[in-house]
Amino acid sequence: MPRPVRRHTPAHVDGRPVKITFGEMREMGLRGVLVYCHCGHHVALDADHWPDKVRLSDLEPRFICQGCGSRGADVRPDFDWNGKAPFGGLGYR
Repeated sequence: MPRPVRRHTPAHVDGRPVKITFGEMREMGLRGVLVYCHCGHHVALDADHWPDKVRLSDLEPRFICQGCGSRGADVRPDFDWNGKAPFGGLGYR
């Protein structure tokens, strides 16, 4: 019986998956990101100030939660971005 094909997902050394670049995201017409802390806090941010070559996964370890103080977050494209105002919860350093 043939084995199922395993797909390789590129990952950083610490195991986090390598995500798309801001340039690739903008090519799809997406302008915002959602940042989720592991404690449940989240924030929607305008992604226009990050350069095209930066990957979303490159920013994840740099976020610090304003609620619990932990470092690291999950950054995802915001498919529902329509110019909504950003709201607080996580800081970026």
